[in-house]
Amino acid sequence: MRKLVVLDTHILIAYVRGTLGDGGKAGSLFDALREAEENRGLVVSAATFWEIELIRRSPRNDLSALPATDALIWSLRSKGVATVPVTPEIAVHAVCLLNEGFHKDPMDQFITATAISENAALATQDRAIRKWAAEFGAPRLTPFD
Repeated sequence: MRKLVVLDTHILIAYVRGTLGDGGKAGSLFDALREAEENRGLVVSAATFWEIELIRRSPRNDLSALPATDALIWSLRSKGVATVPVTPEIAVHAVCLLNEGFHKDPMDQFITATAISENAALATQDRAIRKWAAEFGAPRLTPFD
């Protein structure tokens, strides 16, 4: 069975830039993403592309090394990375995460709800998401050491 891994925005940016180090440890995030990539199990929420466009408009944006977002989407799809739309069910679930103590960042809500709806692991460095996941047991998080 293929393991799916949803990439949060910052992990996606590092993945595209090639700046995810392996940390020298077996079982690292780098290893998990490489395995998912080989099995065509990488997934990105449509909300992530919205967030990337917001970051591009920020004065502190550091995305100059990334291709334009439409080219980025095409490039990812050509590599077998799946893109998942924000469905009405994901949108409602994203808001309902607040009932479980999830923090108020709507992009994190959408991305986490996507991982849950896809029964996928979530690759994230976000401390708030990781703390919430440890308390509630979902979504599964890829190793990040």
